[in-house]
Amino acid sequence: MKISHELPLSLMDYAYKWNDYDYCLPHLIDESMQYRLFFQKSRIDKRFIIMDNGLFEGVDHTIEDLLEKISLIHPNVFIIPDAWNDSTSTIRSAKHWMINYGDKLKEIDVNLMAVCQGKTIGELITTYQTLVDLGYKHIAFNHSSIAYQELGYDNSLKNQMYGRMEFIRKLVENKTIRETFYHHLLGCSLPQEFMAYKDWKFIKSVDTSNPILVGAEGKHYTDSGINWKPKEKLAYYFEKDLSDRIDDISFNVNKFKEYVK
Repeated sequence: MKISHELPLSLMDYAYKWNDYDYCLPHLIDESMQYRLFFQKSRIDKRFIIMDNGLFEGVDHTIEDLLEKISLIHPNVFIIPDAWNDSTSTIRSAKHWMINYGDKLKEIDVNLMAVCQGKTIGELITTYQTLVDLGYKHIAFNHSSIAYQELGYDNSLKNQMYGRMEFIRKLVENKTIRETFYHHLLGCSLPQEFMAYKDWKFIKSVDTSNPILVGAEGKHYTDSGINWKPKEKLAYYFEKDLSDRIDDISFNVNKFKEYVK
């Protein structure tokens, strides 16, 4: 499984060392010339790039803006706009992008990726099958669906961790999963989740800033993970100097690799 950690500006020089590929947040291209130049260099260096759509960061891009960013960065994979816990809206967007832009972007080697959304595990499974029927061969599983709360653990982070695992397990059990397709894990609630996926080779990549954010608080992962999640998102640290936390962050990055590998 390929790993990428979203990084603040002060740590961008570590990207090639820490990350197997580069994960682009399109709104930051306009906010930082350093960020823009990094991804343009990543493309020149033929690094694998996945571009997000901004949903988790709360950014509502126009289609025109996203197409402009795709043209500028030329990612290998672009995650088409989805809607939190809303299967209908997500599928509607998936249809629109596949019909109107799928072939054109494929011609320039940009693959469209869709995200499974829904309010129940059953709805997530149905959404997955619908995305397959629409022609998607790159599909992502988000880390914080409301559907995961069905499991009834004693806190939401455990529900999110075990919920995504259960969703994927059911796709495998029902033989719905397309093992030759590209599957991506969007973010994480608890990093020990990724110990569970070593035998599922159809999961090709993960992106998460969790090791960075935990290290920014001066905390370390344990061999069995952690049971909490940092309060701040990457945006809080984006322009802050984290050089004094480099040892803590590096420790967590290496420990995360141990979980995955």
